[in-house]
Amino acid sequence: MHSTDSDPVTMVVTAHPAPGNQKEWEQTLTNTIQASLKFPGHLGTTVLKQESRSRPTYQIVLRFDRLENLERWKNSPEREHWISRLHALEHRPPVITHNTGLETWFEFSHQDEHRPHPPKYKMAIIIWIAVYISIIPIINLIRPYTSELHFLIGSAITTSITVPLMTWVMIPLLSWLLQKWLYPEPNHS
Repeated sequence: MHSTDSDPVTMVVTAHPAPGNQKEWEQTLTNTIQASLKFPGHLGTTVLKQESRSRPTYQIVLRFDRLENLERWKNSPEREHWISRLHALEHRPPVITHNTGLETWFEFSHQDEHRPHPPKYKMAIIIWIAVYISIIPIINLIRPYTSELHFLIGSAITTSITVPLMTWVMIPLLSWLLQKWLYPEPNHS
């Protein structure tokens, strides 16, 4: 997928706090996120915690409106300060990836950072299902309130509800439910 410097960009960090440092690491991560919020183009940060018997794993998904603004954050003294504090509390270096486009929606699903993204046709099917099951109920729920409005205004209201629902609820849920189909185990012969 081709991208330009003006496309939104996502940085995904998979981090592993050392045993006994988890609470301090989480507080330092909170401070790091708060520092990043002050930078232009910051679109949000999502933190996913995956419990394991031995050590928890965290996936931090940081979104910026364009590569230039992400680079500004990455090269800032503020980030350097907080990241050095985080690294001191981790038992191994984090894995960092950068993505633009549709593949960023599927970043949460696979645990092996060396596995490729699913094929585009599988991503398209998941997105179609997410759009379909998000938009039909929303249209039916809000139609009584938007029927008197101009079509474009009603459509704007509908999409302002369905796009976040699809992005932050339906696609991650479907990616999790269908992860064996999206990321089949390689055949070892």
